[in-house]
Amino acid sequence: MKNRLGAAALCAALLTACRTGAPAPAKPAEAAPLGIDPSIVDRGVSPCDDFYAYACGGWIAKTEIPADKPSWSRGFFELRERNLKELRAIADDEAAGRAAPEDRFADKVGAYYASCMDEPAVEAHGLAELKAEWARLGAVKDPESLLRELARLHRAGVFAAFQLGSQQDARDASQVIAVVSQGGLGLPDRDYYLSTDPRSQEILKQYRAHVARMFALAGRAPTEAEKAAGEVLALETALAGSHYTRTELRDPKRVYNRVDLPGLEKLAPQVDWRRYLAGVGHPGVTAINVTTPRNVEEVGRLVKQASPARWRTYLEWNLLAKATGYRALPKAFVDERFAFSSAAFTGAKELEARWKRCVSLTDGALGEALGEAYVRRHFGPEGKAATTRLVSEIEQSMGQDLAGLAWMDPPTRAQANAKLGKVFNKVGYPDKWRDYARLEVRRGRWLDNALAAEAFEVNRELDKVGKPLDRGEWYMSPPTVNAYYEPALNEMVFPAGILRPPFFTLGAPAAVNYGAIGVVVGHELTHGFDDEGRRYDAEGNLRDWWSPTVDKEFDRRAECVAKQYEAYEPLPGVHLNGHLTLGENIADLGGAKLSYAAHRRALGQRGDAPDASGFTPDQQFFLGFAQSWCQKSRDPYVRMLVTVDPHSPPRFRVNGPLSNLPEFQKAWSCPAGAKMVRAERCEVW
Repeated sequence: MKNRLGAAALCAALLTACRTGAPAPAKPAEAAPLGIDPSIVDRGVSPCDDFYAYACGGWIAKTEIPADKPSWSRGFFELRERNLKELRAIADDEAAGRAAPEDRFADKVGAYYASCMDEPAVEAHGLAELKAEWARLGAVKDPESLLRELARLHRAGVFAAFQLGSQQDARDASQVIAVVSQGGLGLPDRDYYLSTDPRSQEILKQYRAHVARMFALAGRAPTEAEKAAGEVLALETALAGSHYTRTELRDPKRVYNRVDLPGLEKLAPQVDWRRYLAGVGHPGVTAINVTTPRNVEEVGRLVKQASPARWRTYLEWNLLAKATGYRALPKAFVDERFAFSSAAFTGAKELEARWKRCVSLTDGALGEALGEAYVRRHFGPEGKAATTRLVSEIEQSMGQDLAGLAWMDPPTRAQANAKLGKVFNKVGYPDKWRDYARLEVRRGRWLDNALAAEAFEVNRELDKVGKPLDRGEWYMSPPTVNAYYEPALNEMVFPAGILRPPFFTLGAPAAVNYGAIGVVVGHELTHGFDDEGRRYDAEGNLRDWWSPTVDKEFDRRAECVAKQYEAYEPLPGVHLNGHLTLGENIADLGGAKLSYAAHRRALGQRGDAPDASGFTPDQQFFLGFAQSWCQKSRDPYVRMLVTVDPHSPPRFRVNGPLSNLPEFQKAWSCPAGAKMVRAERCEVW
């Protein structure tokens, strides 16, 4: 996944085929066993035919997806569930006034979480807060009043029409500038509006009916609700037509268009941008990048040509959808939203428990306040030390790899080594915790608190523009089960949340940890040299530092990977997009190769023998990797992820890279011609 600055992150975009047999309920609260789990290995499958099925088949056969989930995995989902429960205990304590003295901002965390959990108050307030916001939108009568209200909503984090934020200048990574990005859609991607395939058309039809039902719940007569849904779709479809595709958005040169304020005014002269920026609270912003110029042009056209009534309805929908997503409206709205999303995208059978949603929202709003307590309670020095050591070892693997690449010439190799030498690493938690003193939170006012937290974050982001870059900032909270590489900073970040079983397990055989968390580290490091990350130099600047011949050879090797993954079908007739997933697939391939090299160097020093499971150390490495990705997903969720997610499903995140590695073939004595031994091996790094 990408963060708001374009960082490549190791997320689970996920599918696996279900085996037959009576499933048993998942046990999300149980910790993973030490090391590999021999009991979930399916010995009826040859590891040389389908290693994912071999490593995970037993788990797949006995695991049932929880009713409130679109997907379930032995790695990310189970670990996230455990972390949620630990965060809930912290939030409950802070809401009840039982916080530890060291817990800064415990009063704010407690009040925010408690107001979210106060469902009776939400029901009692009904639509009062929403209707008050809607009443203000009645002032939208012309472009000037529209921009005033649009700025007010953007200031509160309700990004209708487009998005506004901050980022490093891609050509001068020492500068922080503003960025105007495409946005404003209620569906996950432009293709749901523009594609003519039957499934997309059916979802669009369901979406229109959903919007109408939501407006009806808010008090509109049936005919008025239907009309309102049509108005929303008309504006969103026009915006969708101006969006770049997901694949186009992966091109860092395409999305870098620093036009500054005069250029923005030229792109959309119908918009009073100076008045808008003043309304957002940052009138001094003049350094601006535009990711999608044609989207800004379309916004300008719509500001001038779409009727004020249509804009009012569209803005009302944005507020209604936002409030429902926060569960800040009565249960009928939440149930309607769930019914639509389940049918169209997730396939989940039950609504997620409110406490889980509230913990997640608290982590999103006050993640470093909640995370500071989490780190003290649950993150020991062993995980930080082990990961820091692994990072160093895998960077050494990359250095050795660069030295031996026959297709890279000396000038390009020198630049690559310079970049490797300047990778900045963050492990566990920030050195300096975020200050939430200016965030005002009141108990019993959940929608107000949710929007206040959004406004705090919008202001925090825009306040960076024109100021020195903060190299210490984190873009994920410490409890997050994820990791990322940020090309503009040339840094890798590994939050405490992922440095736990099954990714890192104290007491597990070393080979297993190299296969699990080691591959995560290698994956993130490879992102610095994937098809996107390689465009940035050692300082984080978007710059062509490749010799033309080497540049062409990289593209040839990358195309091999794209073609490999385009042949994969997670569902019958549903193929992966090899170019949308290219960066993650290159990172998966590089991560496995780099961590395996580090494992072998360490093995030479340790001299490990097979453990009680009977697997050799090399086999333990590959099983440790594969078993951290065991997963099951519902079909609607898989279809959505294939459209929007840059990650391949887990089966292919395992089998795809391993089928290219001679080391895997040797470890499992796979004959030439086996399914896990590709005749045309792809190798980038």
